Amino acid sequence: MVDKHYTIKDIAREAGVSPASVSFALNNRGANGEMRYKVNKDTARRILEIARAHNYKPNNAARSLRSRKSHTIGIILSDISNDFFSGIARRIESEAFRTTYSVLFGSTDENSQKLEILINTFLDNGVDGLVIVPCANSEGIITRLAGRDIPIVLLDRDVEGLDVNKVLLDNEIAAGLAVQGLYNSGRKRIAMVSYKMNLANIRSRESGYVRGVSSEGNTPIVYEADYANLEASMDEIVRAIEEDKIDAVFFATNSLAIAGVKAFDKHGIKVPDKVAVVAFDGGEAFDLYPVSIACIKQPIEEFAHHALRLVIDQINDPTQEKKSILLSPELIDGESLGRKH
Repeated sequence: MVDKHYTIKDIAREAGVSPASVSFALNNRGANGEMRYKVNKDTARRILEIARAHNYKPNNAARSLRSRKSHTIGIILSDISNDFFSGIARRIESEAFRTTYSVLFGSTDENSQKLEILINTFLDNGVDGLVIVPCANSEGIITRLAGRDIPIVLLDRDVEGLDVNKVLLDNEIAAGLAVQGLYNSGRKRIAMVSYKMNLANIRSRESGYVRGVSSEGNTPIVYEADYANLEASMDEIVRAIEEDKIDAVFFATNSLAIAGVKAFDKHGIKVPDKVAVVAFDGGEAFDLYPVSIACIKQPIEEFAHHALRLVIDQINDPTQEKKSILLSPELIDGESLGRKH
């Protein structure tokens, strides 16, 4: 029978160790949920087995009062409906579940005012650290936050000049892979569809695209969509693509690719017969499309793992050196490349 009132002292008595050893064994875990042993490994395992057998649950409220920590992390994403960010959210939550931490989520919808409100709300609720995807025009907000005594990790997008933990993708390499894939498929006039927003990751993808096209002796063509009025601006871009006789398009984000493919259908432009396509990330939105969409794959699991590990490590040791982790992309083949032989 499960004893709902089993305490650390009870576990210590059954294991034949001190309450301090039990507390250490139960609470001293890394960001991946693995034990960091400072007691004998066999002893630690016996303590955990006894705790599980009696369905021991720590008193988080009491622990928070003692440590002055809430064991909660705030995660602020740019668009929780986007497959990339929702995938990261699911994995962070799953991995955090294996530690002593809970997570709170917020979505800015690329609105810097909403970002500031979310930051203040999470801080008012006593989170121990923040993982943030910066949005457009948020540099000042992030810079001020970095000057406060709160561990933060920037995810996916950089704010240059800040000494904070970061987990980023090599976006220039990603764009280069997309461009080379389209050239290898036999395409000649490759354009990029991007956003007007001044985001570090978007600008890096544009740089990689420009370099890739220019290296082939061609002129880069970048169309910029309006995030707040995406459908209408994509219609205009697709008309321009037709007029400019573009035969391949690299979309800078998943949301742009979804809107772009939808606009191609609306205007009777077949993929890949008339225009080849490479998206940034795949996703369920393309599952019902007649052809498979080639895309740049981002390592979602690595984004989630490193972000959580970095923020928890900084919570545990605020003096540790900040790290910048650069992840590698991969081009996933698809029928939308429309290889010409």
